[in-house]
Amino acid sequence: MSENYYDILGVPKNASAEEIKRAYRKKAHEHHPDKGNGNAEKFKKVNEAYQVLGNEEKRRQYDQYGQTFEQAQRNGQGFGGFNYQGGNPFGGFSGTSPFGEGAGFDFDLGDIFGDIFGTRQERAGRRNRGIDLEMGMVLNFEEAVFGAEKTVTLEKQDTCKACEGSGAQPGSKIITCPKCHGTGQIVTTRRTIFGNIQSRIVCDRCQGTGKVPEVPCQVCGGSGIVRQDKTIQVKIPAGIDDGQRVRIPGEGEAGYRGSSPGDLYLVIRTRPHKSFTRDGFNLLRELPIGFTQAALGAKIITSTLDGDIELKIPAGTQSGTVLKVKNRGVPYVKDPHRRGDLLVTVRVVIPKKLTKKEKELLKQLADERGESVEVDQGFWDNIKENF
Repeated sequence: MSENYYDILGVPKNASAEEIKRAYRKKAHEHHPDKGNGNAEKFKKVNEAYQVLGNEEKRRQYDQYGQTFEQAQRNGQGFGGFNYQGGNPFGGFSGTSPFGEGAGFDFDLGDIFGDIFGTRQERAGRRNRGIDLEMGMVLNFEEAVFGAEKTVTLEKQDTCKACEGSGAQPGSKIITCPKCHGTGQIVTTRRTIFGNIQSRIVCDRCQGTGKVPEVPCQVCGGSGIVRQDKTIQVKIPAGIDDGQRVRIPGEGEAGYRGSSPGDLYLVIRTRPHKSFTRDGFNLLRELPIGFTQAALGAKIITSTLDGDIELKIPAGTQSGTVLKVKNRGVPYVKDPHRRGDLLVTVRVVIPKKLTKKEKELLKQLADERGESVEVDQGFWDNIKENF
């Protein structure tokens, strides 16, 4: 019995689409034929499994029929609505060919079951796109808000400089694959209870391209790619947030013999700021003020990420009041000309210690407002009053 597609990718049957995609990337990278410890057969199985499980409709059909298909053959039961008669899946036929005894009948297994299981291989010219890569990037708070130019160095499978990705030794040609004769596929025929069944697999010599180098490149061995370090300049857009990803097209691993490269995804992590926090595209901060400033009003110089500004505190401002400074927040990623706001939360600070004069003035204020207060006098103040 063939290996279960979920087992091939190493995921449970209830895995989400994202979990299946991550498992596929990991397995494909692990078994890629161009790696020193790669395995072409396992790589092919991984791709075949993902073609099915990565497609919602094909996955549904596979879940419905895939597990019982071979059992149905052994038991002579129908599959997908067919009824077997006399061991033949085509009701009305005997076990021999309808074209005469011994003639057999040929059909392409991929043509019949390919749409159900997603196992039909692509025609000649198939290309193996490079694998997508993902790496983390740490930004300062200001870099995430205003954007930045960053330098990234990563080790990856990249285009061979010696052959420029063709896989051919410089001066030699690219020729038609002698194994598949340019079709990109190997066709095999086997006898079954159905008759002679043809199946097609991707040619392991040319990986489905139909072309091979006449003389393989000495540097990359004919694959067109080598593992090496590459340094690139990356532009981080203004307004990017912690946990978001930045896609760098074409900077993943190189594809097989000049086919399309994968993409690089940078997962952003942002360092916290000592004064500011972020809420979407708004910036938040707290501003301590004195109780007399809150009562009488004031103009206070305060900092923003764009520099210092003069902030007006209205008279009678209560602790916890939020003052809005428009267009001093985070730029919108898709529209850098738009910005959020800076929201300043006012905190009224009550002094823990007062001078004698401050106490006297506040006592007078309390008397003026008809408020009862208890002034905590010092030791020498009590002695003076008693004598």
